[in-house]
Amino acid sequence: MRFLTNIYVFTCAFTFTLWNNIQPTVEDEFIANYSNSLLANVPKNIPVCTQVLDLSHNRISGLSTSEFIHLSDLQVLNLSHNLITVLDFSVFIFNENLEYLDLSHNNISKVFCLTLAYLRHLDLSFNKFTALPICQEFGNMFHLEYLGLSATMIRMSDFRYIKHLQLHTVFLNLGNFSLYEPRSLTVLTTRNLHIAFAANQNFIFSLLYDGMSTSENLKIVNLRYTLSYKDFPSPSLMLLKKIKTTTLTLDAVDLQWAIILQIFLLIWYSPVEHLTVRNLTFRGPLEEPTEYAFLPLLSSVEQLISLDGTMKALTLEHVRNKVYYFNQEILYRQFSEMNIANLTIADAYMPHMLCPNRTSSFQYLNFSHNALTDELFQNCGTLMDLKLLIVPCSGLTSGQPLTLTCQYPVKQMSRRVMLHL
Repeated sequence: MRFLTNIYVFTCAFTFTLWNNIQPTVEDEFIANYSNSLLANVPKNIPVCTQVLDLSHNRISGLSTSEFIHLSDLQVLNLSHNLITVLDFSVFIFNENLEYLDLSHNNISKVFCLTLAYLRHLDLSFNKFTALPICQEFGNMFHLEYLGLSATMIRMSDFRYIKHLQLHTVFLNLGNFSLYEPRSLTVLTTRNLHIAFAANQNFIFSLLYDGMSTSENLKIVNLRYTLSYKDFPSPSLMLLKKIKTTTLTLDAVDLQWAIILQIFLLIWYSPVEHLTVRNLTFRGPLEEPTEYAFLPLLSSVEQLISLDGTMKALTLEHVRNKVYYFNQEILYRQFSEMNIANLTIADAYMPHMLCPNRTSSFQYLNFSHNALTDELFQNCGTLMDLKLLIVPCSGLTSGQPLTLTCQYPVKQMSRRVMLHL
């Protein structure tokens, strides 16, 4: 009898806990949060005045009109991280005020479309689409600003219905990618373009070249290429005339040094002003290519990058190399001679940096989280414009006065001091 009583008590406690979990967390009367509630269906007791509805991180596999018909004031709907396989936009036919719809991270492979006239944000990324799920009805969503998509192939015709839309951001999740028709991205009109490529596949460089010809701000994640440098598709000279990108961010980059140089020289002569590369791994051999496909060959990369360009800031963070022996002066000289104002090389296990051979335009140098020695810029007289140098405190030397920030371990506070380097 006692055993049955314990079971009853446990069952009641579990039921009470589950009931509490599926009740909305009400920050105010217009917000209902059912996220992480183990829901298999949309709840039937959603307050009719709800404007923001969060159903993310559940087990919902299907949607119906009857579940949303009474939510005439709904503006924001988050259905991300569920198990939805088919999306019918007519489910939201009575939600005329809907502006934000997130269906990312589901299993959607099929879409039935309807124009949602006031939609500003639509995220269909991280789903099971083969082709881009762009319907003709999307072309009538004139308020659309953000569009997130996923696909395993892209053709130029995929964007034909939205080429007239003035988008703010387009996000493309390209997992298990198999086909890209060159120049497809250039059909888009968007200020920001973010591409998340498959992590375990060789990158298709046409996506980079066309992305730079499409948006002002371009971010690409997972640039890996394991094939021979001879197979690398070098950019053409004509590309330089088409580039629109001024801010470029590359993350999770794993390339041969020769390929990195080709891409960097393209960027150097392009309108790009701010280049950020994070989680960079470069492989050997660490030598200059004998020719550059899109530029006349000068005596060296050092000479090329010392010339005037549009780049203002270069940031390299979390850099690793797979070259076990190389002439470090080749690498450091290419950085020290850059004609830019701001240079950051952080967390790169860098033990040294060379003094520029000529008067440098560097104003800001950040070498934090490296292994610099006290020989850094010793007796260096070419850093005439330098205003701020950030180094680990083990890199203190003597010389000309400038502002230097010492970086201590995380548990200690950093301090800024005036030193003579």
